[in-house]
Amino acid sequence: MKGSKKEKILLVAAQYFSKKGFEGASLEEIASEVGVTKPAIYYHFRDKADLYEAVLLFRLENLAKRIKEAVAGQQGAEAKLRTYIEAFGAFLQEYPCFAAILAHEFADDGKQMTDRAAAALAETLGTVTAVLNEGMEEGVFAMENPMVVQMMIVSTLIMHQTTKTVRARVAKNVQGKFPVSPDPSLPDLTRILANKILKSVRKEKQ
Repeated sequence: MKGSKKEKILLVAAQYFSKKGFEGASLEEIASEVGVTKPAIYYHFRDKADLYEAVLLFRLENLAKRIKEAVAGQQGAEAKLRTYIEAFGAFLQEYPCFAAILAHEFADDGKQMTDRAAAALAETLGTVTAVLNEGMEEGVFAMENPMVVQMMIVSTLIMHQTTKTVRARVAKNVQGKFPVSPDPSLPDLTRILANKILKSVRKEKQ
């Protein structure tokens, strides 16, 4: 594992928070996995809450920056919205632990999410809000609630990354003459999702 000791702690902590949530993750286990003592973690972070916030910010700020840059490289609201969705999906595929951490956090209604982390997550909502408003100004999008669109995107992508086993079990037990479609990969899902969301937000031609 390359990188500084602090980065190693963040990466290992992300694995434990993704598997066990905030409450279940142990600093002793994280320290052991990294190969340091528990006091070595306290050298970089005040406590478990401070470490958890750092894990969230480490990914949320990177996510917001990456999405904003990807969107800025596109022309037209439709291309920007598609890029937003695909960039979000690509990020979750690159960092699968992050999807599980967000799933824990959303299920707990943001109990452990600090204001700084919430502000970082809000940057992604701000980006999609700007794209939707740009589409309305271009006359290609109807008026939409950005939070609803954001929930459609984020919940779908996170569910895909965190429910593979249960989806397979459910699909296996579906009864009837109509077969269940193959489970899409995350890149395939982002393309499908982008097509469906673009279809739903497009302004009907008069």
